[in-house]
Amino acid sequence: MDKKRIQLCATIVAFLLATLWFFFPLGGPSEGHLLFAMRLALPAILLTAGSIGLLPRQMTFGFLFCAIGDAMGVIGSFEGQMGSFAIAHICFILFFLKDIRGGKIQPSAFLFTTLLCSLPLILATVKVLPAIQVLLIRIGCAIYALLLCGTTWTSIIRAQSVLYGKVIPVVAALGGSFFLISDFILAWNKFTAHIPNASFLIMSTYYAALLFLFVGTLRVSQIPQKKKILYHI
Repeated sequence: MDKKRIQLCATIVAFLLATLWFFFPLGGPSEGHLLFAMRLALPAILLTAGSIGLLPRQMTFGFLFCAIGDAMGVIGSFEGQMGSFAIAHICFILFFLKDIRGGKIQPSAFLFTTLLCSLPLILATVKVLPAIQVLLIRIGCAIYALLLCGTTWTSIIRAQSVLYGKVIPVVAALGGSFFLISDFILAWNKFTAHIPNASFLIMSTYYAALLFLFVGTLRVSQIPQKKKILYHI
């Protein structure tokens, strides 16, 4: 088995195990503990390390800042958490935009995706932002919401415009969509109204987003394919 294929499989398996460890810890440390921070950030850290040589650098840095954002959230720095994830989304957007340039965008797809991504922005503007009391945090959340929807929008447009591969760009679009769902639940639960089982919903959709973004931005040409054996009669 080729080294890159082994790296890919090992990264995905390690990520899944780390995710299971987060949801089903042995001993269950309380929030604020260093071990909890490690459990929370470990999946993103594993994707950061595993993406080296497999994914574009923008994605590697994006996963790295996701891990930093996770750690910031544990220590209670909401501003640091939001800032780190904002940088992560900038990295994701830069990669998706680079790929979009190589394909053709259908006007109908452009319009549909724009309308789809506008809905959570409108809802956030009407319901979430007015509930934020601190002006600077409200401005920061507004900017972050634009970047978050930017990741979703560019990932979906990329799936419709990139010509190479048929499945992988769609997986990344799912990742961008799950990221939006996760953060929207987080914001609604934090600022607007309590959502039952919010922590589970936030983290499960977040980890799904990371995995889909990882798989969906693999360069197919970098993963060796099995050679086909041709039989001549």
